Amino acid sequence: MLHASSQPPCWAVIFSAPASPADLTGRMLRLASLQAGYLGADSVQDDSGRAFTRCYWDNVDAIAAWRMHAEQLLSRVGSREDALQFALQIDRISSPADVGSGMKK
Repeated sequence: MLHASSQPPCWAVIFSAPASPADLTGRMLRLASLQAGYLGADSVQDDSGRAFTRCYWDNVDAIAAWRMHAEQLLSRVGSREDALQFALQIDRISSPADVGSGMKK
């Protein structure tokens, strides 16, 4: 969840990954939490185990740094199939109404 003291505008990175014994989603969230500019996250999982996660950021430079580390992690611990099934989208959140919407199962 977005940190309570954070207010839009901010950025959201939405990513999805298949269920994996390497727990790539958890590892990517841990990387995010260590990155300057990270504001919080929320996640859901579908019936097949595929995770959908939205991370909130205060600037695009922080996203770029996290993405570089996340791609390195994916190349080290993920399979080729995981890499092909990994999806990433970046959106700007401009109003409080946009925060937390759409991540319900």
